[in-house]
Amino acid sequence: MRFRLIADGGALLDEGDGTAELAGGALLVTPHNGAVLRVAPADVVEISEPEPYTVRLALSDGARLELTRLGHMRTQLLAELADARVADTERVLLLDGVGTPETFPGAADGAPAELRLYDDALVVVPTGGLAEKFPYAFIRGVTTDPTGYTVFLDVPGRPPVTVGRLARRTGEFLELLRTRTGAAAGRTAHFLAALLPGLGPVALRSVAALLRDGLAAARTDLEAVEPTVFTALLDAACAPDRAAGARQLLTSGTAWLGFKQTVSVQREGSGASPWRDSARPPVLDHDGRAGHFASGAPGMFAAAAMSFDGPFDAYGPTLAYGMLGFGAGLQTPNGGGPHLPRQVFPHERVTPAYTDYDALEPAVLAFLLVLTPSGHLVYEVLNAPDHATYVFTCRDADQAAQLNRALDLLSFRVEGISADASSAGSQYRKAAQRLPALRVLRERFTGRAIHTEAWSSQLDALLG
Repeated sequence: MRFRLIADGGALLDEGDGTAELAGGALLVTPHNGAVLRVAPADVVEISEPEPYTVRLALSDGARLELTRLGHMRTQLLAELADARVADTERVLLLDGVGTPETFPGAADGAPAELRLYDDALVVVPTGGLAEKFPYAFIRGVTTDPTGYTVFLDVPGRPPVTVGRLARRTGEFLELLRTRTGAAAGRTAHFLAALLPGLGPVALRSVAALLRDGLAAARTDLEAVEPTVFTALLDAACAPDRAAGARQLLTSGTAWLGFKQTVSVQREGSGASPWRDSARPPVLDHDGRAGHFASGAPGMFAAAAMSFDGPFDAYGPTLAYGMLGFGAGLQTPNGGGPHLPRQVFPHERVTPAYTDYDALEPAVLAFLLVLTPSGHLVYEVLNAPDHATYVFTCRDADQAAQLNRALDLLSFRVEGISADASSAGSQYRKAAQRLPALRVLRERFTGRAIHTEAWSSQLDALLG
């Protein structure tokens, strides 16, 4: 193998013969003479072949690495590097979603890309350029062109996302996208129904539309549906040690309440043959059947019994509070119950997909956003211990929505907002430089109030 390392600006830094391999999670270029070059996959901004038998890697610091004379290793190295780059880019830039993604090779906005459908979001990692994440809560609509081979995603704040080059997998991608988008909305509806058992179906539909996964709803909008909805949800979601602080925040300005699923609690089935009834079946398909269960109401309730997304039966409030981190004693005395894993064909050792209760606490993050007259947005987590109160500069409701979206793009992982990102030793430096959502949050970040006895005075100081 021969390599050329070219600096940003065109100066030749090094060239020569050597070896190239993926080892230790990185691309290692080892010259016959000279220093080893280690390239983390996330630092590869673009992979191209500008001429036959030449692989060019554009690096995040502006440099370029050209590899030639790879021989039969070229195809394998390119495939391994492409896979490693996708996974490492998601990890470094905090873009991964909930659950295990289904992957599709295709194109987004005309550029070749890997499309990754998680439980809660679509992540697009192009072969060149910045990766992007599209939470399902922010996708307003999904349409196709007349041929059916180009898919358009209506996402606020930008032109429609164009997805194509999926060939025979176009229908599969489109069906899975719609299924997972609907499942995310269904999870929200079932979760809210368990917390609001006194609400009718039409009102519940309106509340679920406002409180899509990760999207905070205005207190005024929730109370317009039914005057007690906001208070009931706040009481249900708020840990006892956060109640006084939440009440104080509500007197400080305009409030929004939101919920975000942060952990997948679904586990795949196992056995001698694949288990086809997923842990998240559709409640009803187009001809009125509940997944692969019997038709009509019996099938629907059977599907619900096998699904964490169902109406939860008598376990509804227990499971919902468990997701918030307040559950205890979820299993019945005899260890049974419709939501526990069990073998349905013991002689074949087949186990259906199930809900992992060990992962339940908490699986849903409850949070409050408060816009104050001083021009600040307060982000308060209501149900997670040891989570500080974050304060950002914010002019109006539109900027509050922008900050809400930025938090969702990070899956509400706030560690990188206040952490040092200037040092070469910072794990958040690359994300702070390359991820627009994190950059926005860091630019508007004012400070944190730690939940101690001095919390109130800390918060007053931050709000000026």
